[in-house]
Amino acid sequence: METSTVDTVRRKVLNSCVALFAAPFMGCAQLGPRRLESTERKAFIENAMLALQDEAGKESAAQESRGAAAALSLATLIPFGDWDYYYVKGGSILWRPNYGQSFKPVSVPEGFVTDLTSIPRVFWQVLRPEGRYAYAAVVHDYLYWSQVRSREESDLILKYALADSKVDGIERWAIYQAVDKLGQCAWEKNRRVKANGERRMLAKFPSDLSIGWEEWKNIPGNLR
Repeated sequence: METSTVDTVRRKVLNSCVALFAAPFMGCAQLGPRRLESTERKAFIENAMLALQDEAGKESAAQESRGAAAALSLATLIPFGDWDYYYVKGGSILWRPNYGQSFKPVSVPEGFVTDLTSIPRVFWQVLRPEGRYAYAAVVHDYLYWSQVRSREESDLILKYALADSKVDGIERWAIYQAVDKLGQCAWEKNRRVKANGERRMLAKFPSDLSIGWEEWKNIPGNLR
């Protein structure tokens, strides 16, 4: 990485850390401009999925050149028309612990709908838009939604997933501190909307990619 790029990343991290430690004094409702964060998240996911598809295409071409007929099946994030919600398609997204990590694997099922709001803005600002980082974000958001693990374990799994993806230690520290300090808001919000009947698993996939999540989820038979 060039020196100028490194300096830019460091400045973003430092700025994010200032916001990180100031945010608890402002309350959950004012953690940052929602629309700007949504735009940053959209750009990250869009570019990450394009990069992932490009890698898959190169791998498929390499397999064909070797005479292999097997096709790659790759889980991707597909946006609803509002670009605030995404669903997993093409298989599950799996995280496995490394040796010595006392956690069970996490499998995010195909059809899970995520808004990725358990992930702090610093994530979208400092990381390159690559599929492996997007997958780590989805795993964390799934754990925050399902709440089958504790919040503390969910945050640690994100931290380990970022380490597995070779994320720089400073950036990893900033992201983990952000979810540790600010994640309770997203955790409690998910708990409330689930108690009110919200579901996030698709029984059917949209054929019209312009349809928004709010419209799709209110059509009978689309969720399970």
